[in-house]
Amino acid sequence: MTTDEIKIRYIMLTLMKGLGPVAQNALLDICGNVTNCFEVSYDDIICADDMKLIGKNKISSFVLQRKDMALRSHAEELLETSKSLGIDVVTREDSSFPDRFKGIKEMPAVLYTKGCLKINESERSAGIVGARRCSPEGKEKAIELASRVVSCGTAVISGMAKGIDSYAHTAALKSRGYTIAVLGNGVDICYPKEHDRLYEEIIRTGCVLSEYPPGIVPKEYYFPRRNRIIAALSDTLYVIDAGRRSGTETTIESSRKYGREVIAV
Repeated sequence: MTTDEIKIRYIMLTLMKGLGPVAQNALLDICGNVTNCFEVSYDDIICADDMKLIGKNKISSFVLQRKDMALRSHAEELLETSKSLGIDVVTREDSSFPDRFKGIKEMPAVLYTKGCLKINESERSAGIVGARRCSPEGKEKAIELASRVVSCGTAVISGMAKGIDSYAHTAALKSRGYTIAVLGNGVDICYPKEHDRLYEEIIRTGCVLSEYPPGIVPKEYYFPRRNRIIAALSDTLYVIDAGRRSGTETTIESSRKYGREVIAV
């Protein structure tokens, strides 16, 4: 089976209605790979030990949707669009897919990336997140911390938001370190728009990534989902200037859930 066909099937899986990342990963674990997912029978899936993670209704829905030609056509279009925009479609079966996602059922099965995804080459990674409207002291702490950790070969992970995120990315780049920006929209869209220069600089030496296909615009409820990916990619999460009830709380919660160290700076 061609690489393109494997990617099309992965994209189809992520587009299916009623099947979130947990169900998608359960199906892939049961079947072994995406090729088998699209070929094994309903009865074979039902008989699997992990079937309860999905449920019969979702399995029935999956079996029906995998034959949906409109869905396949949409997946083919997304793959072609990604190629035309210089976006890589990275699946669970690719060597560059983050090892840090292993064992976390709610991680996406597909990532859309621009730049070089080489997080598996980094022995350590540090998430640096915090307030958009940060204090001057918070800004200094973000810059100092990012500069210090990349000097030790640690990758810096953040969300390219205003404030702490952008200062951490910028400091990592200036120190010639590796940094990843996780977006809450398609990677073909720079958000916020005023970070277009930072966005391009990250792509040149680091990576921007998202679980959302190209063309997906940012929406408020996408960002808590984005934050779980930041948490999973980070061995240690550093939190700077974050107030209560801020978006950073979801990143902290996910980090603790995944067994990551959380440090308030």
